[in-house]
Amino acid sequence: MPRKPPPDEIRLKAIGVTRLRPGEATLTVRVRGKAAVLERFEALSPEERGRIVEAGFSREGVKDG
Repeated sequence: MPRKPPPDEIRLKAIGVTRLRPGEATLTVRVRGKAAVLERFEALSPEERGRIVEAGFSREGVKDG
């Protein structure tokens, strides 16, 4: 008899990720910059990276959409 897979929350937690909240998306991009800065950025969690990007856009006056 086939086994039923575990719920998504358990599987996602096992690989260290969380479900996206409404309005969120994930994207893979290439970024070019100083190595030390990029290393610090890479060390952040995905949520922290998102906040940093939003703060940078806000600081630079970049509008959504």
